[in-house]
Amino acid sequence: MSIEESLDIFKHYVDDDKQTVVNFSGGRYSLVLLHLASRILKNVNAIYVDTTITLPECDDFVKYICDDWGVNLKIIKRKDTNFWEMVKNWGFPGRRIRWCMKEFKSNPLRLYNESINDDVLHIVGTSMHESSTRERIYSVRGKYHYNFNINSYILMPLINWTEDMIYKYIKDNNLPINPCYDKYYGGGNCYYCPFISSITYYRNLLDLQPDLFYKIVDAEEAMRNKGAAIYTGKGKVMHLSKLLEYTKSGDVFPSLKECEAKISTKKIFSCGKRCIM
Repeated sequence: MSIEESLDIFKHYVDDDKQTVVNFSGGRYSLVLLHLASRILKNVNAIYVDTTITLPECDDFVKYICDDWGVNLKIIKRKDTNFWEMVKNWGFPGRRIRWCMKEFKSNPLRLYNESINDDVLHIVGTSMHESSTRERIYSVRGKYHYNFNINSYILMPLINWTEDMIYKYIKDNNLPINPCYDKYYGGGNCYYCPFISSITYYRNLLDLQPDLFYKIVDAEEAMRNKGAAIYTGKGKVMHLSKLLEYTKSGDVFPSLKECEAKISTKKIFSCGKRCIM
C-alpha cells in the first residue's frame, strides 16, 4: 500500500460534515496516521484515551504533537475508577482475558460516542501486519467496519502498512518520536501490560519511574498465593518483586533474552513476539 492509496482512503470515507476523530495513542503507527490526516483533512480532531496507567512522557508527547500540528485534542479517561482499583478486585489482566482493553479503552470510547448526537467515525492506525491475529481478523473485516465494542464505525487507512513503511515515513518526513521508545522501547500508552515480559523494560521503568514500578509490585504482593504480574507462557511467570530483590542486593538478574540483547542496535525496536512493546 502506498501513501497515495492511504490518502485516497481518507478522501473516499471521510465526510467533513460528519464527526470524525483520529485515535492518537502517541505510538509510531498513530503518529503517521495523524500526520497523513493533517495532509488531507480541513480540521483534524484527535482523541487520546488515558488508560489511567499511561506513562507521563507519553501524555506530554501527545499534547505536544497536537499543539504543534494544530490538532484539536480530546482526552478521555474513566473517572469513576482506575486500573489499580480494578486489579484489587479482579487480579491482573491476562493475555487471553484482557479486561483492561474493555474497561479502560473500549468503554470510555463507547461513552464518548454516545455523548455525541451524531455518528462518529474513528480513524485508527491499526495494521494487519502487526500480528498474525490481526492479520486473520482484519483480512475478513476490512479497512472499514462497524465496531460494536465502541458503537462506532472504524476506518483503518494503514491496514496494509508494514513497520518498514512506518519507519521510512517517519524518517522521510522528519517526524518527532515519542521519547518512550528511546527510554522504554515502547509507546508508553500503558506502563503495565500482560504482553510486556521484557526485563529491560521493567529495569528502565524502575530507574526512570520508580513510583509507577512500585504500583505494579505492590499489586503483585497483594495478590493471593503470591501471584505474579507477568505470565511468560508455558506455565512460567515473572515476579517483578524478584527483580526488585535482585536490584537491591546487587546480584545479577538472569540473562536477557536474545531479542532484548539486540535492542541497543535499533533506535526504535519492536519485538515480533511483542515481549518488548
